[in-house]
Amino acid sequence: MGTRFAGQKVVITGAAGVYGAALAAGFAAEGATLLLTDHDADRLASASTALPAGCFTLLPADLTHDDAIDALIHAASDGGAPHVLVNNAGLYPFLPLMEVTPAEYDRILGVNTRAPFRLMQGIGGAMAQAGRGAIVNVTSAAAEVIRGNGVPYGASKCALEYLTRAFALELGPHGVRVNSVRPGFAEGSAAVVMPPGYADAIRARSLLRSLSTPAEFAGVVAWICSAEAAHITGTVLDAGGGGHINRRDGAATRARS
Repeated sequence: MGTRFAGQKVVITGAAGVYGAALAAGFAAEGATLLLTDHDADRLASASTALPAGCFTLLPADLTHDDAIDALIHAASDGGAPHVLVNNAGLYPFLPLMEVTPAEYDRILGVNTRAPFRLMQGIGGAMAQAGRGAIVNVTSAAAEVIRGNGVPYGASKCALEYLTRAFALELGPHGVRVNSVRPGFAEGSAAVVMPPGYADAIRARSLLRSLSTPAEFAGVVAWICSAEAAHITGTVLDAGGGGHINRRDGAATRARS
């Protein structure tokens, strides 16, 4: 058990998923009080059973709806501005580009980009008034690696990294840091059926030839939100094993020989 976040309020979206549960566990182990949200109330309640009693509040919310976002902003700022916001909720459906419907595109961008935008305005604004805070947007190497069956997702993460820099500029003078962290791929991290061989392909592309774990990712997020990273803002930290690097595999092979 650590104390880096003792007495601090941490808000995590998408808290019922693989990464969300690991983030909640990591911050709870460091003494934080958590406000956890997810669109799936049953999964959120189930995930919370692994946390210490009394350290969390659950608020199921569908982030495609403005009233749900408004309620989350209000709850997060009740009793004082949060110290940390982690925009972790995200949709990653596998959809052929030419078959994506406007409704599907709007839903993906709504959760992955629009909701973080509104939460950074609302919760980030409260942090700015308090003169402190750290925001992490969970993005992806898909922001710069084109994947034909995940274009809306990649576009949403590219936009979110742009917003990260914009909000870092806006909120920095008020003591609020804003960064993006790209996780690696964790099997079970997407609530969709993975194409055959997808995990093996991601593993092969990693320079470390392995997949990172959700707990490792949670450790990176906790660090960048901590006082140890007090002067890091407006950056994108990739924790995915180097798979995002644009390269020819032959060059990498020669480098290792």
